[in-house]
Amino acid sequence: MLESLLSYSDSPVWLVLVVIVSTFMLEDLAIIGAGLLAASGRMAPELAFAATCSGMFIGDTALYLAGRLAHVWPWLARHCQHELISRQISPLRQAPWHQLALIRCMPGLRTFGYIACGIARVPGSVFTLANVLSILAWAALLFGVSFTLGRQYAEQVHEWLWWLLPIALLVFIFGQKRLRSRMEMA
Repeated sequence: MLESLLSYSDSPVWLVLVVIVSTFMLEDLAIIGAGLLAASGRMAPELAFAATCSGMFIGDTALYLAGRLAHVWPWLARHCQHELISRQISPLRQAPWHQLALIRCMPGLRTFGYIACGIARVPGSVFTLANVLSILAWAALLFGVSFTLGRQYAEQVHEWLWWLLPIALLVFIFGQKRLRSRMEMA
């Protein structure tokens, strides 16, 4: 079974799907991973970047729509009552463009922030345009850096990559948890 799963890894369609789905879990790490896939030649850079941006847009839009649905679905409304969501509603109503830019740059706020956009009834056109612009800027920055460094240091890092990836993933996860707990205490 494992061999058949790994045989798909050479297919561009499989890699695009992996990049898109990975953005739903750890967005920044997915961007960096797509940049490294492109740097290693496993994916065309344009395809890797497009897959990353598509996954980010799909995930963000789903969270926004969940916030909008919370107005008509009581079960969802109960599950959207969180301190981090509540704190963002007023600023989103006052300055949605500024707040959306901050949400994109603060990894611990994204899930709560985009749900709050829906709850705050940020207009769909404003959300979509601000989201697309922030996705392009943020993804271009992280993707460009990881692609450039991946190309530059590919041979030196290749031997250590399988050891560094799990360590980087753990550091990222614990960093996110620590950031989120600090924000909840504030």
